[in-house]
Amino acid sequence: MQYLNSIAGFIRKRGYNSFHELEFKSDLVIRNLIKDYLYEVGKIAIYRQTHSFTKLFAPQRSFRLFGPKVCSIFCDVLSQLDELHHPRPVTYSHPVIPTKQMKRILKFTTKIVEKSKEKIDRWLELNARLIESLNEGLIEPPPKNDTCELIAKHVKNLPHEKEFIQLSEDLEDLKLATFINILAYTGMRYNEVLTCKVGCANYKDDIYYLTATMTKTDNSKVEMEWFSNAEVFESIELYEKYVTGMQERAQTVLSSCRANIKNSQAHNLEEGLKKNRLFGVSHSSCSVSFSNSGRFTDFEIKSNEYAELFDLTLDSEDIAELERLESNYKAVRGENRGIPYEEGDILRLTAHMFRHTLAYFVISNKLGELDDIRYQFKHLTSLMTFVYTRRAFLASSTLIKTTEEFSDILIERIAEELIDEAESQSLKGGAGEQINKTSKDLIIGITDSQSKDSTVIKQIHFSSIEELKKFLVKNIQNIRGLPTGYCTAGEACKIKGAGIPSGCVYCGSKIISRRHKMNWQIIKKEATKKLEIYAASTKEEQEEYELFAIHWKNNIAAADYVLDSASQYKNNKGARA
Repeated sequence: MQYLNSIAGFIRKRGYNSFHELEFKSDLVIRNLIKDYLYEVGKIAIYRQTHSFTKLFAPQRSFRLFGPKVCSIFCDVLSQLDELHHPRPVTYSHPVIPTKQMKRILKFTTKIVEKSKEKIDRWLELNARLIESLNEGLIEPPPKNDTCELIAKHVKNLPHEKEFIQLSEDLEDLKLATFINILAYTGMRYNEVLTCKVGCANYKDDIYYLTATMTKTDNSKVEMEWFSNAEVFESIELYEKYVTGMQERAQTVLSSCRANIKNSQAHNLEEGLKKNRLFGVSHSSCSVSFSNSGRFTDFEIKSNEYAELFDLTLDSEDIAELERLESNYKAVRGENRGIPYEEGDILRLTAHMFRHTLAYFVISNKLGELDDIRYQFKHLTSLMTFVYTRRAFLASSTLIKTTEEFSDILIERIAEELIDEAESQSLKGGAGEQINKTSKDLIIGITDSQSKDSTVIKQIHFSSIEELKKFLVKNIQNIRGLPTGYCTAGEACKIKGAGIPSGCVYCGSKIISRRHKMNWQIIKKEATKKLEIYAASTKEEQEEYELFAIHWKNNIAAADYVLDSASQYKNNKGARA
């Protein structure tokens, strides 16, 4: 009641005797009166209320003292003031990876897998010799109990020590390539990828899939399957060979050299072997250990040979794509939150970006529906999935806008074509002849659609051909291009100009230009050939095809009109097929 008394006192000073008087005032007067009240009496600019301004007025608490118009304007003003004084913090979703950058990343993983195929078997062979040396125990152990020093002494004793170390370094990027392939082609979360175990990749009934543990949308841990592809299956199968070789090395250290390593190191090996994680092995030529993190934080490339393939420098095309998809920012949190990229910057890659990129790619390229993404991403609700796919709809909007812009350009070109031909009086068709006449007289007659008398004609005079062209562009928005001519009737056309082209020639919506005359030559040639066959037929056969003959004659007569040529067949408008 207190705020109603305040409003009553304020509007009384402004010369109003009742709340109901306001309902008959203009929107602008009401809006200014409400703003004056809020700033002068409510002191909203001084007190800066932390709560929403919409709480200052509620139609339900006003006892119908205000009319519906005043209530609507009051709520609208409060909403606008809320946006001004209580701006909502901008929320950022993980950006997508630009198309060119994604292609470069996948090209990098493909190259790594191909090169690793050439080296893995030799590495396994030399690793087997290292394991054999550890089992034999002929080399004196180091004075200090340490896994690294122990294995390093045995590696130095190998006849192909340098080759073994080089192969180990070359295979180090295979782990990252496999990790990226899983992220890119399955959309799994980072933590879900880390739960993949040796043997997680499967192929059955022409379907590739991975088995891992879902961790985010359910409190309990559930083993679930994700669809994958041949690239993921191949890279996992290859990397598993390396992981298995390292696991065998760890088992040998525990069984044959347990006394020469620390207890903490032994515990690490035992736990690592027990968990059997695909990405649990820490790469090393002269040691063996396991890690739960996978160590992928910075997507660091170990080999200089492949560093150029993983160049994520952004160019103007990448920036434009990020802008179009509302993804041009370096981070969703931290000091770089919301800061846009500039040309020459390095793309800041995170695991979750692959998830958003896959969803965007599938929806924007019509490779699946929202429910398909929801199933693959193991989301509980479709709303959660929409957050990932929203940018695909932005891409569709961009495509529609581009198509509309192209349509506008096309219409303008057609208008230029028609005016150029109309000046030489060469257009055909009902509408074409009207344009010929208009270009000559620069006067067009139109029916006044607002008049009760439909026969009333208004005349529009044009000062130049250019002015006529502008008028034409504005009024042929519904034009459709057909092989036999342009149709300007739009949805009102019942024939659609396809089944009986001769029936459209004299239509007031038909325009035939030079570009269509070749099709009419073909129509005439085909109809003439059929009439010749018809003429050579027996009287009984002619009776059976009489209606077809009328149709062929009509087509020839229409073609002669379009081509300005004489014909032995006259168009009998009383005879129609």
